[in-house]
Amino acid sequence: MASRGSVHQYEIFIRSDPERVWRALTDGELTQKYYFNTRVESDWQVGSPVRYYGPKGGVDLEGEILEIEPGNRLVMTFNPKWLPDPVADPSTLRWEVTALAGISQVTLVHSDVDEASFEAGQMHLGWVYGLSSLKSLLEVGDGLPDIFAS
Repeated sequence: MASRGSVHQYEIFIRSDPERVWRALTDGELTQKYYFNTRVESDWQVGSPVRYYGPKGGVDLEGEILEIEPGNRLVMTFNPKWLPDPVADPSTLRWEVTALAGISQVTLVHSDVDEASFEAGQMHLGWVYGLSSLKSLLEVGDGLPDIFAS
């Protein structure tokens, strides 16, 4: 399939086993602790919706699961609802978690990206911050403070 937009890739190494990383990516109680205070909800099946609910209960982000290998790989669409202008076509996220000698490599690929929306949504900074907060949560027990909270 041809890409509709640009691709952004991020990688981070976390002193944690892949099972804990996967749980942090898919458990709403944990996403609230590192991912901008949003709570993820899904049944984690191909074709199912994925929604991230903000502190006030509204949907901040939604997508659909395209592929899933529990513990290792998640591919989903990404439709940011926090932007003032709706995105015409959702982009695609691919999460991969790989075990490496007692640590985990987490790779995030955000593809089919509309650069205007990516910039307006501060997504580059958001991904760097979100991954850093995930690392903090799993290594020291607490995510970073939400610098984006208004």
